[in-house]
Amino acid sequence: MPERRTALLTGWRPLLAAGVVYALLVAGIVMVRVWPAAQGGDYAALKEETTSDFRDFWYTARHFRDTGALTDAYGVHNYLPFFTLFMLPWSFLPLPAAAALFALLSVGLFAAAVALVEQLLNNGVRRGPRPATYLALALLAPYVHSCAVLGNVMLLVLFLVLAAWYLVEHGHDAAAGVALGLATLVKLLPAVLIVFLLLKRRWTAAGVALAVVGVAGFGLPAASVGPAEAWREHRAFCERAVGGHSALTTLTAEKPPKAMYSNTALPMVLRRLFSPLSGGKTDTRPVYVTVAELPPTIRVGLWGALTAALLATSTLAAVRYSRPWPPRTERGVWSVRSQFGAWCVLALLTSPLVWTHYYVLAYWPLALAADAAARRAAPSRGARLAVAAWVVGIAALAWPAARAAGAPLWATGAVWLWCVARGGGGKDPGEERLITAPLSTSQ
Repeated sequence: MPERRTALLTGWRPLLAAGVVYALLVAGIVMVRVWPAAQGGDYAALKEETTSDFRDFWYTARHFRDTGALTDAYGVHNYLPFFTLFMLPWSFLPLPAAAALFALLSVGLFAAAVALVEQLLNNGVRRGPRPATYLALALLAPYVHSCAVLGNVMLLVLFLVLAAWYLVEHGHDAAAGVALGLATLVKLLPAVLIVFLLLKRRWTAAGVALAVVGVAGFGLPAASVGPAEAWREHRAFCERAVGGHSALTTLTAEKPPKAMYSNTALPMVLRRLFSPLSGGKTDTRPVYVTVAELPPTIRVGLWGALTAALLATSTLAAVRYSRPWPPRTERGVWSVRSQFGAWCVLALLTSPLVWTHYYVLAYWPLALAADAAARRAAPSRGARLAVAAWVVGIAALAWPAARAAGAPLWATGAVWLWCVARGGGGKDPGEERLITAPLSTSQ
């Protein structure tokens, strides 16, 4: 056993060493980014000087600790009231130290997510990373870096989502529900995955997730500020985040919020393409990608049709291989995993707000595509096309106009299409064997 453990560590040592160096580098970067805020001063001026999501989280949590009141004055307006309380422990540390520790934790959780994926797709962690492992990491690297240096919570959310699926595969549905419920409370995007579990008839996992969202999501704020104030804060959240940043507002308002090219949500991309709306970060440097001017009703109808098609197609794919559970064939196992990948991507395709760092949520479907594309025996042509489309999306990050036109979003759509095809039982010509492990037979 000691010899085997040593061999495992030896195989992964170069990647682990690179990860440690990168984590320390990111910790240094985020400390520099938040340092001006740690010296005090006007918050509005600080916000213009540097960009740091963690700085805003820390300020919001400290405000609650100092006043006992929830607030969105520091830019934390797209998060549930639960989130301020969830981030409260970090406010007891000085801002630079808290930001550095959070960065280290985020990179560490991403490393844990990679290990979970390897356990599932490779029947355990082998002596070293596979070519598919390096490929998947390279495909996600720009988005991981964006998330880490901003101090955003999406790497934590990614870990919780993958932990939930790992637990589902191993038959621990209640624990999976806890992980997915917490991910949904931290960021609403994973809520669509609860729908996926319902479609797969994983009643325990979905029920526990919904219970966590309901009980912890309202119970913790109610215990902290009182039920009446907690109710008012949730109503304000709905008006502010759900109403103010909804797809309808984006598609119809004269000047919709969050119009800069870093926001590549489907409604915003359609709005830029079919109305003269600048995707520039400032009025002095506009970025126009208008291909035609359509009235608001047509824009809404186009978005509605695309969204309905995405939901319907993903749902049709998800209902396959729900009984018996787990699937009894190797092909069925691969299909179920691809279905989950399609719904991870669906969360991005249907969200009314998608910043660049949100794309880390695509790690599972990208890992599946990399696994299929990098196989020596009968590699998947569809997977290679999906990977190629994703690479084009990465290259487009350097061109604001391409981002404004939705290049990363369309690349994500290509990955979704491949996952849906495989989730529906599709198979590339000549592909004879899929390298997978059977799902757990326990409930």
